[in-house]
Amino acid sequence: MAIVNAIKDFVGSLATPNYTELPERIQVGLDKYLEEDEDIILTLMDYRAIYRAPKFIDSNTFFRSWFILTTDRIIIARNSSNFKRFRDIPLSDITQMFYELDNTEPKISITTPGKEDIIEFMKAGAVHCEDLDKKIDAAIENAKARNIKTLSDEFILCTKCGSKVLSQSKYCSECGSRLGAF
Repeated sequence: MAIVNAIKDFVGSLATPNYTELPERIQVGLDKYLEEDEDIILTLMDYRAIYRAPKFIDSNTFFRSWFILTTDRIIIARNSSNFKRFRDIPLSDITQMFYELDNTEPKISITTPGKEDIIEFMKAGAVHCEDLDKKIDAAIENAKARNIKTLSDEFILCTKCGSKVLSQSKYCSECGSRLGAF
């Protein structure tokens, strides 16, 4: 019986993996994890995802995980029977991106304050990395624009003195006048 199972495992490993479609159980878990207004832009299986803390000793690596680009973040999920998140990288926190998207071993490096992530893709999946840099850059730009709009919606101007005040405030913090009163 062990020999039969070993043969099945070997034959299964020869099958060409799907690099762009999440397995059903991971997709179901991801759908529950996403925010209501968050959409998936791209899913792509990677070869290796490395999260490097400031010290190399603290780095973590996951092999054959999923690179998931949404409208708000990059999610690295383990390739397992269920959705298991390894890392979230908010798009609005990204300070630098480096792309090496050639046909040999595509790789991206993501820098956020105090952290660095390196995601390497499989040579066989390199064809799916075409225009990956444009998709990621557009998602980052849109996320940062939404973040700025959200921050600007948090403040209003006092009608009496013109000071910027939190929109939830009932009184102006500068002049003390009641906000929203006519």
